Amino acid sequence: MNSHEELELKKEFQLERIILFSDAVFAIILTIMVIDLKLPETIREASADEFKHAFNKMYIQLVGYALSFFFVAMFWTRHVKLFGFVKDYNRALLIFNLIFLFTVSLFPFAVSMVTGFNKVGSIQAHWGFNIYVVVIFTCMLTYSILSGYLVKNKEKLCYGADVIESQLKWKVLRANYVIIPIIFILLAGLNFFNTAIQYFAYVIAIYGIATARANKHYYPKSIGDSGKPIIAWMFARRQKKSRVAKLPPGE
Repeated sequence: MNSHEELELKKEFQLERIILFSDAVFAIILTIMVIDLKLPETIREASADEFKHAFNKMYIQLVGYALSFFFVAMFWTRHVKLFGFVKDYNRALLIFNLIFLFTVSLFPFAVSMVTGFNKVGSIQAHWGFNIYVVVIFTCMLTYSILSGYLVKNKEKLCYGADVIESQLKWKVLRANYVIIPIIFILLAGLNFFNTAIQYFAYVIAIYGIATARANKHYYPKSIGDSGKPIIAWMFARRQKKSRVAKLPPGE
């Protein structure tokens, strides 16, 4: 084995470590969130009516966990797709990836804030929902920054440099650099005027609808080479690379 092959194996091993670490962070986040879903210890000796009342109070936690599971799973699938293109790494990529993972790791805290209130109109509910919304949009912003760095350095760090922008829907994704800071300013204004919580939900809904329409307009078909889905295309590239590596010298 020559020095070039050793360098390639070392690089592949380091990339595997980065991906495995990232997956572990996502798994721990989901585990922490589900651990908080439990009835109080005192309920074991409660009457049937008390048990029913305590269980009914958990619906907010269940809804919060389900919604948060959706968001964390969404960011995980995007991260998997993004790192499917990565063939090399550098210090900056590690830093941007860690920043993204840090923002996602705030979800358990955000869930505890948004589900830890008793009255919908209370100050605790207001602040909890604020924190939850900010965490969601911060994750979107840091993911956009991570994606942008790979797109900017696609020739050096990525496979499929000719298709990465279309597969990541970069024309739409890069708009987050501007849109999300504007949303933060808008949320600050809503808080200043003590606006009702439902208006924060409207902001999320409008953002989601606008993003979906933009994706549909710019990328009506998200496919890879020769009409193949991007996942199949990436596996084909890896299999081809593996076959070439196993060929005897000179063939």
